[in-house]
This record gives sequence, C-alpha cells and structure tokens, in this order.
Amino acid sequence: MCGRISQYRDPHLYTQQLGLADPLMLFDAADRRPGYNLAPGTHPLTIYPDQTLRAIHWGYCPAWAREQHLPQTINARAETAPHTRYFKDLWKTGRVLVPADGWFEWRMETAPGTSNGDHAGDADATVRQPYFVHLKSDAPMYLAALSSVHGTELQTEGMGLVIVTATADAGLVDVHGQRPLAFAPEAARRWLDPALQSDELEQLVRSACLPAARFRWHRVSLEVDRTLNDEPGLIEALL
Repeated sequence: MCGRISQYRDPHLYTQQLGLADPLMLFDAADRRPGYNLAPGTHPLTIYPDQTLRAIHWGYCPAWAREQHLPQTINARAETAPHTRYFKDLWKTGRVLVPADGWFEWRMETAPGTSNGDHAGDADATVRQPYFVHLKSDAPMYLAALSSVHGTELQTEGMGLVIVTATADAGLVDVHGQRPLAFAPEAARRWLDPALQSDELEQLVRSACLPAARFRWHRVSLEVDRTLNDEPGLIEALL
C-alpha cells in the first residue's frame, strides 16, 4: 500500500529530470507549498501525457461505486487493475505520473526501551514505526498513477487519482506488502505514452519498476502519523 508520500521539490525540477520539452503548469503556484507528508485527500502535483502539471485529488470513486455507497480508493494493484471494473478504463486512457521525493512505510517494532523479555503482554511494548524511503541518489522518482480527471474539467465528487502499487521485492522495508510502482525517467515517459500497446505496458510494469537496491530508508518521527503535520523534520532520520 502507498498511503503517504513526499513531494517537496520545485515542480520544474521534476519536469526537467523527466525531459519534458514544454511543460505547462496548470496550478496556482502562489498557493503551492512543499509537501513532506502528503496523504490521501490532498492534491499532489500530477504529470499528464500532454506535458501539463495539475494538482489532482488523491482518491477515486467512480459514479457506479458512489451509487452503491462504496468508499473511495487510493491505490490500484498493478496485478489486477487492468481487469477490474474500478480501473480497467483508466489503465488504458488515464495513465499519469506523480513525481515524488520519497514515500513512507510502517512496520511493527519493539518499542524503545523494551526487550523481548520485558513487559510481557504489555500492548505498549510494540510500536508502529514509520520509515522514509527514498532513492540513494536522492533524485526524485515517478510513481505510476491513474487519473479520472482529463483536460481542464472541474474535479467533482469521486474524481481523482490512485497510485499504482506492486508487490514489494526482497530488501525493502516490508517485503510482505505493496510498494508504489516507481519509475526512473525513461520508463516513466513510456508509462505516459497513450500509444503503448497492452503487451508492452504489461512488460513495462513487470520489469521497469525501480529495484530495492536503488533505495535506502530510515526511521522517522511518529509525528508523521498525524496527517496535519507537514514540515521538513518529518523526513529526517531519528538519532
């Protein structure tokens, strides 16, 4: 699962690294601030195939799902999205990128100051510890995403984006869970290509995700758990 990302660099850096020749910023730069702890419900910058950048609501619920009172979704699994009712159309025509400087993962760990033999049965002996995951090169990455927002249409209820996830490979924080499908620039540009054939897209998803060896991660403050907290200290390593 991918439920929290960082996106704090100048938007022009994301487009330059991606090699966009003529990007168009379709958001109010005056209202934009660095995001160190962006959660579902926020509006991360999103790159479209037409080289526009827009601030898109993170979360998606199609009209038929709203009629059935189903909740919005924030992720789409790469293994199943091409075939599910929620995402199969977006998989063909709604592929976008969310540039990111890192993301957060959580895992259960022994709480500081305790050991296996201490506080037996004490619920406070474990803690859900957050980690910040980023590239060793400290370069931005590009997260595969799907968006129901097209052109300059207004974003109405249910419209938005989901981040595509894949099974975490060995070596990452949580090898049992899902990680975002993160691309380097060349693969990211291919993901955006609307002419990409289904077999080529399947191969891209299967083989082009940045491997665990390209990342590093460190423990960060529990303050990241509160979605209202959003400042640079949230991605700093705990001493």
